[in-house]
Amino acid sequence: MLEARSISGVRTLGVTGGIGSGKSIVCAYLGELGAEIFDADLIARNLMESDGEVRHAVIQTFGRESYQADGSLNRPWLAGKVFADNTRLAQLNEIVHPKTVEAFGVLRSCLQAGLLVHEAALIYEAGLEDRLDAICVVTAPKDVRIERVMARDRVSAEEVLARMHRQWPQEEKVRLADVVLINDGDMSAVRRKTQRLYELAMSGERLSFENFRFTRQL
Repeated sequence: MLEARSISGVRTLGVTGGIGSGKSIVCAYLGELGAEIFDADLIARNLMESDGEVRHAVIQTFGRESYQADGSLNRPWLAGKVFADNTRLAQLNEIVHPKTVEAFGVLRSCLQAGLLVHEAALIYEAGLEDRLDAICVVTAPKDVRIERVMARDRVSAEEVLARMHRQWPQEEKVRLADVVLINDGDMSAVRRKTQRLYELAMSGERLSFENFRFTRQL
């Protein structure tokens, strides 16, 4: 189980945001600055391919079509099943989420100092906010988010909107956030804001291990 409070020189920062917000770009910049990045979505996908227990549970729940003949995850097929049905999505999360949390705990225990970033689309939805020292929510205008996802995934605006509706509203995440980082597409500005976020997270003057939580907009 992850600890809600830092007990060594490691600080944990959750970075989340709705689809198309650009949280991965922020995390990439944090990584360049020296943070250790735990990409929960990537870890979850890897677990579905490499962890025998997870593979078995996925097949039992969704069928053998969940995997290709070569054993790799049949991502388009599985996505079609879970993203159209909140109940099925919850079933998949129940299979993968505990193992992902365990993997984060293992990484956390291996570090001695610095900033450990938990990048995930579902931090609040998964109830992880109390297990991290602070949460940064990355936001962007709705039309910008739609355009980004359409270009990235080659899907229609209607499909993007359907995905958005299955996530918590951006406004709700903003309300709960410790830090809100606005990503309107100006990458120079995003770099500067990410630098500021890193400085805030690592500043002994502004933050302490006893009270890491803060509320700011970048």
